[in-house]
Amino acid sequence: MKTFLWIIATLALSQMASATSASDVKNKASETVDAAADYTKEQKDAFVKDMEENLAGLKTQIKTMKEKAGESKDETVKKLEAKQAQLEKDLAQMKKSSGNAWGKLKSGISKAWSEIKTSMSEAKEELKK
Repeated sequence: MKTFLWIIATLALSQMASATSASDVKNKASETVDAAADYTKEQKDAFVKDMEENLAGLKTQIKTMKEKAGESKDETVKKLEAKQAQLEKDLAQMKKSSGNAWGKLKSGISKAWSEIKTSMSEAKEELKK
């Protein structure tokens, strides 16, 4: 009889130990998810900050270009301003996006920024003529 009680006690203790272990796993998983979400938010915020700085520089360059261009090259500058406005709109949408959606927006905004830099170089060359 003592052996039977010992087996039941051992099984009960083992069951309690695995319940604690499952709780620990649940807590650790929750901490991991929170850490991943924080990391994603930090990455998003850093990207948005960089893009805002890039846009501020772009605005200054376009303003200078506009002053130097005169009416004959006004269309070139207007195209740049339109691209700038679209990028600002996309960036504003990114700021409102969730952690999952911002990754998709990031690639689009990065591509748009690359295109704007190319357009800016082309516009500078056009305005030299």
